[in-house]
Amino acid sequence: MFIYRLRSTVTLLFVLLILSGCAGTVDSVKSSYSNAVNFIKADAEQQKGNAAYQKKDYKAAFVSYQAAAEFGNAHGQFMLANMYLAGEGVQRNTRESFRWLKLSADNNYPPANYLMGRASLPKYPITAVNYFKAAARKEHGSSMHMLGLMYANGAGVEQSNTEALRWFRKARAQGFPVDEQLLSEAGIQRHIKRVSTRVKQKQSEAILRQKMVREIQEKLAKLGYNPGSADGLYGSKTKKAIQAFQQKKGLEVDGRATAELLEELNSKSWLPW
Repeated sequence: MFIYRLRSTVTLLFVLLILSGCAGTVDSVKSSYSNAVNFIKADAEQQKGNAAYQKKDYKAAFVSYQAAAEFGNAHGQFMLANMYLAGEGVQRNTRESFRWLKLSADNNYPPANYLMGRASLPKYPITAVNYFKAAARKEHGSSMHMLGLMYANGAGVEQSNTEALRWFRKARAQGFPVDEQLLSEAGIQRHIKRVSTRVKQKQSEAILRQKMVREIQEKLAKLGYNPGSADGLYGSKTKKAIQAFQQKKGLEVDGRATAELLEELNSKSWLPW
């Protein structure tokens, strides 16, 4: 009924505009009508997809979501991305999943913007901020919380306790379970110090592990197991060398570079001289 009325209204506009000689306006109305019809079709396919997905009829859901996505429906694009990632109703394909997720984010669908922000965060924090802000403009609580963390830690933005506090409070207002200590500037300062301590600790642990792996590589090389360069980096060659050593010595063959393995390698019973 709605489509019938829409067509009747547009037809009347066509007649009036043609009589008045407004050809350019006619083209504009035609475009608007086409967009409206596509929107209605996309919405109908989305609803069909939602119903099928709830029934776990993933093949039917995929077909409907794909139709909705191709009409430009952001929710359909988001669900298509999830189904490609999970292999629901279609063969798993991470490349296609990412493609549809990005299209959904480009159409300003908040959950898609949030996930694109999380995916961008490790290497491209500035891009991540832009995705989170796009979602936050539509009151997406999780994105607001991420913006709070990024301002608190100065990741992708200039560090600002005031901005961090503002975003944490906005996230809380949207129902996101923000840690109580992040709802005051003093608490944010404590959070920053704690994060800084953890980072330093992880850096220290990484240095110690690299030293241990390098020692293991040096020992394996002396025993003729070819672990590759003694660079402290655990790779496939080092793993294979460890496995060969473990197999020969009757140990559990897991290929792991551990302190226990280094002790075994330092044991004089293994030395060839």
